[in-house]
Amino acid sequence: MKQVKINLPNLTDFEASQCTDTTRAASSGGMSIVNSVNGKRLTLNAIILDSLSHPDSIQIAYTEGVIAIAKNLGDKHTDYKLSKSGKMSVIYNTALVKEIVERYELDYSERTSLTFPVLETDENDGEVIVFIQMKSRVPEVENE
Repeated sequence: MKQVKINLPNLTDFEASQCTDTTRAASSGGMSIVNSVNGKRLTLNAIILDSLSHPDSIQIAYTEGVIAIAKNLGDKHTDYKLSKSGKMSVIYNTALVKEIVERYELDYSERTSLTFPVLETDENDGEVIVFIQMKSRVPEVENE
């Protein structure tokens, strides 16, 4: 087999890239919401799952700027089944994603996924509750 020699341009003839290298700031997001034409889902990372002792399902409740996630928030709350995906768990529920997107007026115009940080965890009647920050500024509540 005969090798073909290609005449490559001289390196001085190449033009340098004008882009700068950018990296996104790493954040320890706890919950991601995918909202695309190919699917809608909510993903919980290992931090949340560890805090809740890896439940099979969770319940979700809302306030103005925060979502509460727990194994049990009460009888009036819906149980959402979790599907395992590596170290994370996923809720495949179009109606839930639409509800969250509308409630918090989330903008997916230039993306298909948004990630939100764990604000804190707390315990109420022996039940661990994980709070997710949905707005950049969470309204402060005065202690009584």
